[in-house]
Amino acid sequence: MAVILKNGALFLHIPKTGGTWVTRILRETGLMRCSIGHRHANLEHLLAPGYQGLGRRLEWMWKRSLYLNTHPRPFTFCFVRHPLDWYESFYLYKNQPSLQWERDGEENNFHRWHPNAVLNGLGEGRDFNTFVSAVMDRYPGYVSALFNHYTFRPVDFIGKQENLRQDLLTVLERTGCAVDETMILSKERVNRSEASTRPVWDPAVRSRAVRLEAAAITRFGYTADPSSFDGRSPS
Repeated sequence: MAVILKNGALFLHIPKTGGTWVTRILRETGLMRCSIGHRHANLEHLLAPGYQGLGRRLEWMWKRSLYLNTHPRPFTFCFVRHPLDWYESFYLYKNQPSLQWERDGEENNFHRWHPNAVLNGLGEGRDFNTFVSAVMDRYPGYVSALFNHYTFRPVDFIGKQENLRQDLLTVLERTGCAVDETMILSKERVNRSEASTRPVWDPAVRSRAVRLEAAAITRFGYTADPSSFDGRSPS
């Protein structure tokens, strides 16, 4: 879920960027007031939830009026990761036997919105490079567009999954939150795939991905090689 902190700040959870770990830290440190909206809601889906059921709408109106109404532009933060690493993480996670490419929402059903719904059906029975090629054929620059959904509206802090622990400490300090630095730095990653090895990129597929994801690579200060930013942070 998107998370409202007790100080009125708002955390937006971009899929596969360490958000599950961040949410757990916010909860365990007592900084989390409540969740709001869809787990991976961006500002558009957070502030305009549509017809998602009476209970969800009432919950949204109640929480927003209590906790966001006095913050018309709350301090907002999120995290991104290297686009090529995002493809690897998503594939390894969804390809686990326990998930078997479980679908995320429904692409053409507003009531079943999910940011990754457009990827449904592209991974089953495919190896990594075939999957990435299928994504690029259907939605060139997918990861860049995904990040844009969360970061082109006013966002005060954009951290990196590769430096997740330290960036979380930075944003919490910036918002005046007192936390146990040692606990955060030592907290183990969560929601990671069971795979012990990373996918091997076909050079042609990798070159194409770098070209199509140039927007995110450039905007967030990455290079073409994700290993130079790979801190093996929580998933």
